[in-house]
Amino acid sequence: MAYLAFNNTDKLQGEGDHVIAKANLSPKDRKYEIISRLLNGEHLSYQQLSDEYFVSRSSIAGDISTAKQILAQENAPLAFDNSGTYIKGGEVLRQRVTKRIVLDLMLAPIPNTIALTMFLDMTLLKQLRQAFEKKLQKWQLEVPESYLQDILVTTAIVITRGRAGHHIEVDERNQFGDLFFQFEKYPLVYDLLMSVESDGMYHFSQAELRYLSYVILGNGFKFFMKNATIPGLFKQKVKKLIASVSTGIDIDLNQDSRLESDLLVHLYQLVLRLRANTTVVNPLLSEIRKNYRKLFGVVWYALNDFGHDNHLTISADEVGFVTIHFQAAIERTKKMRRILFVCPNGIGTSSLISAKIRRIFPDIPLIEAVSVANLARMDLDDVDLILTTVSIGKVSQPVVNISPLLTTEDMKNVMSKYIDITTAPDRHQNKTDAGNLLKTLTGLSGHVFFDNLKTRETALNFLIHKNTWDSEAHQQAFKESVQQRETIQSTYMGNGFVIPHGDPALVDHTNISILVLDKPIPWGNYKADVIALLMIRKKDTAAVEPFMDLLMKGIEDKNWFISKMMEVK
Repeated sequence: MAYLAFNNTDKLQGEGDHVIAKANLSPKDRKYEIISRLLNGEHLSYQQLSDEYFVSRSSIAGDISTAKQILAQENAPLAFDNSGTYIKGGEVLRQRVTKRIVLDLMLAPIPNTIALTMFLDMTLLKQLRQAFEKKLQKWQLEVPESYLQDILVTTAIVITRGRAGHHIEVDERNQFGDLFFQFEKYPLVYDLLMSVESDGMYHFSQAELRYLSYVILGNGFKFFMKNATIPGLFKQKVKKLIASVSTGIDIDLNQDSRLESDLLVHLYQLVLRLRANTTVVNPLLSEIRKNYRKLFGVVWYALNDFGHDNHLTISADEVGFVTIHFQAAIERTKKMRRILFVCPNGIGTSSLISAKIRRIFPDIPLIEAVSVANLARMDLDDVDLILTTVSIGKVSQPVVNISPLLTTEDMKNVMSKYIDITTAPDRHQNKTDAGNLLKTLTGLSGHVFFDNLKTRETALNFLIHKNTWDSEAHQQAFKESVQQRETIQSTYMGNGFVIPHGDPALVDHTNISILVLDKPIPWGNYKADVIALLMIRKKDTAAVEPFMDLLMKGIEDKNWFISKMMEVK
């Protein structure tokens, strides 16, 4: 009897500590704990959570709203029944959500360790890093830190949740299809995972081994499969993507062999990741969208087609990574910089200064020495910078005055001015962009509508009927292609904007129509109030770039976008 009394007291003490712990959670940590409980399969009612955390139901409603936003990034829907709110979907989806949360928390300027421990065993993560790095050093493989971190976090989540009884169950046919492989073909991958078992950390199921094998290859295909070849058919798909983006941005990148080889590996790894139904987090996404707005939009459009053709859902994070590859290719197309050096002194002084300049600008072949007289007669349109030891009067290009012997201080001034020039916005491009914006807005005149429709179906029907179709059959076929695309991959872009589009081969007349709604309507796992339906023929793909530039700017500044739409409706 005394034993039972002691046990009950101990239990009550433990429950009391748990209640106090819940009451002391910060609002942010409370949100994460609720998400953690949902991921662990609990059904949670607002009243239950309000009682447990000693907060109002309205606070809980805010927590659930935050949970919806986080889950929506991985297309994980929340559902409701008599027991409360719960997450629909299997363990792979739950681990995908967990991974996004963990990586977001780890990549934050100040990592939230309290929240991290709700989703991951941090001690386990350290043990895995030690085991994996030991293997990589033995094999003399240098895997980039971002790839290694992704592999480690995914493996740690599989083990953490597996220990709690949440195991991945993969339907081999549906999940991996023709990419299914036998482990013996990839000994490095298998050996890496077996090191976890040999260290006594965990015993993987066959489904977990397959899943993690795809994750590892999806992060390090060229490191772990050095002798493997990528199928020829896939290479053709990559070339098609490059051609599509080239047309969209009106820059021919089809002959850039480096872009092709880089994209080949990146996209093949992307497919492996998506076949495994895993995710990546791009810490630079917001900066990429901001700095390369137009290109991001065109790449998103092209990758949406790539994903549709390959039955893959490609996230904005993945689009951001691919955008960087294309931006690097664009930089390679830019004209070589030209620097003029004006020096009235002898050849010796001129040669000395030219040699010093080439030391700080080794990649610039066009460093030209000219006289003051010749400078006055030269066309300076393709000159970026003029260095001079004498006064040359007023010229149209930036000038840096230097001493005849080019001192260290001179070199600092030259370098500073050169950086200013190369990072400054292109004035000619700004004028072109302004002209394109005006042209795009003019083209939308009569195709912008403000209404109060209630469903996605009615909104799409409304916009489709605003175009001209050669037949009812064509119109219906296009509508079905739009709906099919939305089923495979949402066209939600952020901030309430969606860009539905269908098969270009089914479009009779190119048309872009925009619907701005009074109130947001459900769009898959999101809410949308700006719907831009793209009905663009294949031969008119170039129309995508200026429109995507407009739309991406609108996502950043919705009030500006709506004011522009009011002007042209």
